[in-house]
Amino acid sequence: MGNNRRVLVVWPQYLDSTLPRRLGRKLSKHYSVVKPTVDELLNACRELRLECNVDRDVRYSRVWYLGVSGRILVHGVEGLKKLSLLKTLSNKVRELRTLGK
Repeated sequence: MGNNRRVLVVWPQYLDSTLPRRLGRKLSKHYSVVKPTVDELLNACRELRLECNVDRDVRYSRVWYLGVSGRILVHGVEGLKKLSLLKTLSNKVRELRTLGK
């Protein structure tokens, strides 16, 4: 049969505090970070030991004109809600920025 593993798609725009919610931000400004990149999200996933892939050739449809491209595909996150994952990633990106990684 097919692969039943759950895949969550994470766009950097979901965590971007400079975007309004109507343009794709999923988190409140309290949890969001300023202009996260795909590489920062990838590093955060690796630090959290999440299995993920990067898809750099796509653009988020609501803000395709901003020139930011890429998304993270997180695999095998059974029992974890997307909003919880986004908050965890946001906290890890913030932590990595302060450490200078």
